Amino acid sequence: MKIYDGHKLLVIMTVFMLLAVSGCAREKMSDNDNSENVQSQITQELSTPYPTSTPYPTSTPYPISNSTRPQESPTPKVDALFIYNRAVHSLRIEEYTDAVNSFTQVIKRLPDLAIAYKGRGGAYYYSERIDFAIEDLTLALSIDPNLGGAHMYLGMIYRDQGDLVKAEEYLNTAVELIHPIRERWEMEVAIKTLRDLKDKTLQ
Repeated sequence: MKIYDGHKLLVIMTVFMLLAVSGCAREKMSDNDNSENVQSQITQELSTPYPTSTPYPTSTPYPISNSTRPQESPTPKVDALFIYNRAVHSLRIEEYTDAVNSFTQVIKRLPDLAIAYKGRGGAYYYSERIDFAIEDLTLALSIDPNLGGAHMYLGMIYRDQGDLVKAEEYLNTAVELIHPIRERWEMEVAIKTLRDLKDKTLQ
């Protein structure tokens, strides 16, 4: 009986030892699992970026240009003034085709400018296009009846056509209306033409 009891006690102690060892092993494995889980969570948390707020939209900057601003085009009146001066110069140096073309450009810009029709009428007269000259000169006087130069050219046309009475009438009116300083060139032509006409009448 003592041997049996001793053997039984040994078996019981062995079982307790095995249970104790098994419990320690399980606890160790549980600790390892917990440690791995915690480490995995930390790693995931660190690897996941914190959400950032969406930035407010910024306005698109205006493009910066290094080119200079384009020059403004001259107004029709200023543009016409330069062309008119060129036309008058062409008329005085007897470049009648250029004068007609330039006066026509002025008329396109300023269709109610009487002196442009007068100038083109003069260029038509000197280039012997009498019908066009009469049309322009008559139109010029319908816009400005006191335009002395138009009277002068019409007086010259009537002189050439042999109507000396009308020629003298228009030339006298021209001398009265033409400005002696601002329109000196026309004044000289009108006076000389009227003088020659009177000399012809006296003969």
